Amino acid sequence: MLNVISAIGQIGTFIMALFYFISVSLQLYQMKIAFIPALGFNQILIKRSGKGLTLHNTAVNRDGNRQEDFLQLYNLGGGAAKQITIEIYIAGNDDVLERKFVSILPSKEGYLLPINKDVFKEIEETIENNGYESNLKLKLTYKHNVSRKTQELYLNGKIDVFNSYDDESIYELQFINVDK
Repeated sequence: MLNVISAIGQIGTFIMALFYFISVSLQLYQMKIAFIPALGFNQILIKRSGKGLTLHNTAVNRDGNRQEDFLQLYNLGGGAAKQITIEIYIAGNDDVLERKFVSILPSKEGYLLPINKDVFKEIEETIENNGYESNLKLKLTYKHNVSRKTQELYLNGKIDVFNSYDDESIYELQFINVDK
């Protein structure tokens, strides 16, 4: 009789150890997911009026009609991306318009990526041709803080009509993930 009770206790201990193992495995998996790098831009509005194009990042506090000439890049993956290289180029042309380096981008922080007149020119040409997909491409290369692997992300600029008024039109610039 004592052997039967002991065997039942050992089986119960084994089942409890199995549940503990499953619980710890799920917690480790959730921690790993929390450190997956996710780089992205906030909402970017382009206003086209008689004065030309003006760029507005919706998450940036600004005073009045100050023109912005930057995009704000965010690290949404808990600060897991480091040694970030950002290249802006035109599709079909291998010339890089801009190349910026960011050693580390903490989570909940943003990097102001300045854009030059060649980038504005490409946006203007896309809008004038009533285009939706621009030839503006971004290549983000970064190292994953946990796995130490270098990863590449390719983004394509898309321009969508946001709203139109008598004196100006507003467009939205979005960056969509594409294959190389």
